[in-house]
Amino acid sequence: MHSMKSAWKRRQKPEGRRQKRSLSRRVLLVGGALVVGVAAMAGCAGTGAAGVGLAAGEEARGAWWMRETALTQDGQFDLRTKAWWSQAAELKVGEQFIVGAEGDAAGRMLVRRERLRNRNKEVEAIVWVIDDDGDGSLQAGGDRHSDCYVVDYGGDGVVDRMVDYIDNNGDKIPDEMDIRYFVDGELRQVWCGLDLDGDGAMWDLAGYEYSGDFFKSDPYGDNMIYMNKFNPEDGTWVPISECPFAFYDTDGDGQSEVTIRISAVPLAYDAATDPDYANDAARYRGVWGPEHRRMGVVNVRYSFDVDNLSSDAMPLHYDFGFNLVGATPYEYPGMEHFSPKRRPPQVTVVIPHKTLRAMCDAYPARETGFTWHEQHDDTISIGDAPDPALDFRWEGVFWIWERRFMENTGGPNQKWNVRREWSQRPADRRELYYSGVDRRIHLVGAEEGWIEIGHFNGLGALGELRMFDTDGNGYFDRWEVYRDGGARPARVTTVRDEKVRPLAWDYEAVSQFYMETVLPEAMAANAKLLAAMAGVVAFEAPGPLQQATEIGSLNNRRFAQDVLREWHYFVLREQLMAKANKVLRAAPMNEFRKLTPEQRRTTACTETAWQMVRLLERLDVVYGQGNFDEACAVLSELKPLRELFQ
Repeated sequence: MHSMKSAWKRRQKPEGRRQKRSLSRRVLLVGGALVVGVAAMAGCAGTGAAGVGLAAGEEARGAWWMRETALTQDGQFDLRTKAWWSQAAELKVGEQFIVGAEGDAAGRMLVRRERLRNRNKEVEAIVWVIDDDGDGSLQAGGDRHSDCYVVDYGGDGVVDRMVDYIDNNGDKIPDEMDIRYFVDGELRQVWCGLDLDGDGAMWDLAGYEYSGDFFKSDPYGDNMIYMNKFNPEDGTWVPISECPFAFYDTDGDGQSEVTIRISAVPLAYDAATDPDYANDAARYRGVWGPEHRRMGVVNVRYSFDVDNLSSDAMPLHYDFGFNLVGATPYEYPGMEHFSPKRRPPQVTVVIPHKTLRAMCDAYPARETGFTWHEQHDDTISIGDAPDPALDFRWEGVFWIWERRFMENTGGPNQKWNVRREWSQRPADRRELYYSGVDRRIHLVGAEEGWIEIGHFNGLGALGELRMFDTDGNGYFDRWEVYRDGGARPARVTTVRDEKVRPLAWDYEAVSQFYMETVLPEAMAANAKLLAAMAGVVAFEAPGPLQQATEIGSLNNRRFAQDVLREWHYFVLREQLMAKANKVLRAAPMNEFRKLTPEQRRTTACTETAWQMVRLLERLDVVYGQGNFDEACAVLSELKPLRELFQ
């Protein structure tokens, strides 16, 4: 088990007044000079001046390397118009040449033919490499900080991809990265990367496009990626799909403890026909339509590392998260991000990293899903954890396509050993509470929830726990436990007092409370009750379940301990009730006439059997209420009775 970090840092709330969004992103020209207004701070989203930056078709106003890769306003790009194209078309794989040019462009462009593996297919490509900063990188075939790669799959002269590394401050470390996708030579969308922690890592590529494996990219530390769609009506970008996917290193260890994914789609989209619009390449890479003029935020995935185990040894260790569904216009202060060294369009649109968490805290959700990763699921392999038995996702912990439909949820998902809670109560703040009944943190307003239990360490399916708010006060008051295959619950608890402790929404404070109070108290209470039950009825736990209580994170061990306790309780109650019922049903009529008072108290008769039934009823009530001290007291009364029924 990895040790828990001791530092619990409180998050600083972003400050600053709201800015009015400019509807124009055109550049201003004064006397032929480019006026950028407020200077953009390199590598930091949202710091460029709104309304500043060249649009597509305006490259003639920029540097020579912008002019070389000029688009039409509607995003067309055809290499066959280049003077060097006929020479490029004759190249064989492995051949290359330096493009003849004068002035600043002299010796700074290279064209070659490569054989690439592109999405598991081999393809030949013409690759045009442009050395933007003139550092002689073409001698090594190009670099990854200030060079641009224009790619034509198949060598037909039609551009398919453009990979652009952007070094805003000239330190030879890329601050941003664009992967532009063209369809039939027409620009459709771009994946943008923002390196916020200075390691220069953003996108992992294969064949000059995103490889599809973000584990090899950079979901670690402080980082942000996002997608924009090209607007051919005015040559600008609009937000779409994952805009952004952001990662936060809250304790400065180089790993992320918070991750956020925003789904940007047209506000006019129909969830019935496009349930996962934000993740549909046919949509974000499709043709521009009038619906794209008004984009909105319709889904927010907001995940956290509750036990602070995210580290080099255990990266991507997210434990719980919110899935928020709503519909708000994509209009946020500082969202127009200008980069002076980006090829036009120079202004991308994304909610700034520094204000995104505050936006998620206050997002007006129409409905909310709350997810808690309790243990692992050995039926799937969706992660990249150091231990193959552990599955962690860089996407965080979020909803599933089951039981309650929540659009644009995405995937992949874990099914087993994940607690799901759902609320259809509108909420513009994140609210949690602690229940002293089940010793868990829950979503305020959740009217239902469930955990499918089993499939960790090869154990197989065990059952399911369901939770309900039956009186509509926003707190769970009924729990049903099902054993695998059972049509009826094996145990039902309904309480009048939910033992609620409201929790102010602050991630670090919630994490501290969970780790320093909830987990130690829950595990100690479990251990005490398990020992008391073992003193009455022995239970041999399945090996995988026992092992799960001894290894892994405290959060995971606690869940396994809960399952062990529940199944031990089933065995104890069934055995004792069976013994009591056997005596009650087999005893002769008028049994007491033949027994002395001493015999009635000290033998297995209907009096002691009924006493056991009443104690089991008491045990069921206090156990279900989470009153384990009282449960231990009842078990101490049951123990001598149990000895009478050997």
